[in-house]
Amino acid sequence: MDLKNILTTPGWRRTLFIRRFLAALLFATAALLGTQSMLSSDPQVVVMQRDVPAGTEITAADVGLAAIPDALVPQNALSDPTHAIGLIAASSLSSGEIATTPRFLGTDLINSFVGNVTNNFPEEEVNMVPLKLADPSVIPLLHHGDTISVVSQDPISGKAHTIAAGGKVILVSDQDPATILIALPKSIAEEVAATSLTSPLAVVLSGERAS
Repeated sequence: MDLKNILTTPGWRRTLFIRRFLAALLFATAALLGTQSMLSSDPQVVVMQRDVPAGTEITAADVGLAAIPDALVPQNALSDPTHAIGLIAASSLSSGEIATTPRFLGTDLINSFVGNVTNNFPEEEVNMVPLKLADPSVIPLLHHGDTISVVSQDPISGKAHTIAAGGKVILVSDQDPATILIALPKSIAEEVAATSLTSPLAVVLSGERAS
């Protein structure tokens, strides 16, 4: 029986043919849509998995991949989570935020900031110290990368005492406007952190901008 007779003659043959034709049509449509979806799939970019405070070193638990519509992906978005690990958050990052290069400081950049430090330890590991200043009004005058000395007051004589020189301003905390983040060699950073617990601290601009 030819196709014309099947379509014009009522019965189970016509019903079976129509069902098979519709099934084949649905299958072809699904295959076409699947192919289009694969060809136009959203790019995978690095996003933050949780809130990260400014000055925090990024770990594997902080970042992951997510599919984002291409039109919404910034040009400087990271596409590999391993490229974010070890970087420092330049400001607070929110969960779900797309990770972009301007939002981070590289450890190499931070290390390059530190030189001519107290006791002249150029090869020592660099640490970052959040520093709450006794006079936060000076903070707007500080710039990223400025060279500073950290000063405290001698409790007996009342004279100023420099406890660290050659520190570098990394960033100003957006959570506490009275706090700055500075980079110092590890041993000096520990001394500054310990002193900050018992004594008010101030900073003196001592780099090129001070002259």
